[in-house]
Amino acid sequence: MIKPIKISPLNTSSDAEYKCAKCGTAGSIHFTNNIINTDNEEEIKEKLGNLECQKCGNMLWQNQ
Repeated sequence: MIKPIKISPLNTSSDAEYKCAKCGTAGSIHFTNNIINTDNEEEIKEKLGNLECQKCGNMLWQNQ
């Protein structure tokens, strides 16, 4: 599971939190040079869809 956090009034965020459904590892990610439009699920999937769990390597997006 991945979801944006700290959403600005313009519905954008550069932070996301995750939790791996396979091993349960959870945490947050800050994107220094990336802003996510939280109203557009396709953009979220495009920018965050290839992230893997740091512990087990499971794809995080497929858990949504």
